[in-house]
Amino acid sequence: MMKQFFDATQQLTKLTNNLWETNKKIQKAMIPPKVVHWKTPLLLSIFLALLTVAAVTDWRTRTLLFDMSWLFFTLSMGLLTSQQPFVIKGVSLSPWVTSILIGLWLLIRLPSERKEIAWISGPLIAVVVLATIEIWNSESKREGIRSLVRPQFLMITLVHILFSCWFAFHFLIQGWIQQYPSVLSQDLRQSDYVVTFQQPTINRSRGVVILNEMERYLRNEARTKPWAQVEQMLIDIDNERFFLRNQALKTTGVVAEDASWDVKTSIVQGDSRYQLEMQATWLGLVFRPEIYSFTKSCEVFNIGNRATVTCDAIKRSQPGQKKDGTAGDTQV
Repeated sequence: MMKQFFDATQQLTKLTNNLWETNKKIQKAMIPPKVVHWKTPLLLSIFLALLTVAAVTDWRTRTLLFDMSWLFFTLSMGLLTSQQPFVIKGVSLSPWVTSILIGLWLLIRLPSERKEIAWISGPLIAVVVLATIEIWNSESKREGIRSLVRPQFLMITLVHILFSCWFAFHFLIQGWIQQYPSVLSQDLRQSDYVVTFQQPTINRSRGVVILNEMERYLRNEARTKPWAQVEQMLIDIDNERFFLRNQALKTTGVVAEDASWDVKTSIVQGDSRYQLEMQATWLGLVFRPEIYSFTKSCEVFNIGNRATVTCDAIKRSQPGQKKDGTAGDTQV
């Protein structure tokens, strides 16, 4: 009995010593050796992160604590990567690590339509951090400021500005393409500004998209409504009391290019059937005074008090045809 008690006491003592040694190792690893150390903001970041997750319920306060936690984490990683082994041939990785972390924070915080700011400002933030390190590590502040006008630092600054301009130009082009999607229907393989790996097709033209959406809306109405209601809709379209184009744009969304497309519909009534022709004509700038339009013909007829829709393929205006109807130069 005494032997078992003695063995249990030894095991408990050994476990206590192991826990104590582990605690000492954790403290040595976590507690910074001095106040100005990369571990200091890291501990503050962990503490604020724990508060954000466990203690705070108010959303605004939680967001503020998260931002502060990320700020201290960024500062910690910036200080850590400013020393060995993160200094390669005298160049510290701190500016780029710091700019990446700040960029990630901006991507989270900025609204979806402004996220390009994170990419554009990233290289500039790296330059600012690099300049701060140069001044901080110099023996005198005056000498640190002078180092910022040396050719080496100026070259690094210009390279980062170039990257920032590239990002800005990329998002500018993407914005144009979103507002004028018909650009993608052209052959851009020889372009110096837009890179595309797809063959040009008229299916990307905004006029084609609008006509296809009009057909889709018409088919959906025919599938879900009786003949009398579909017939009344066609009559309203013919009398311009109902605009099929507006219904199509509700599903595709409106872009700036839509103002340059003139969409017209014409209807010919027959015996329990209607011939609907939809035409989208480009009114924007062109290189030559010729027509650039697309046409889709659909037939709507009554079968068993239900509307049936059949549509032909989209036809493009004949290249070179002038606005007065005469033939012109076939080159585009």
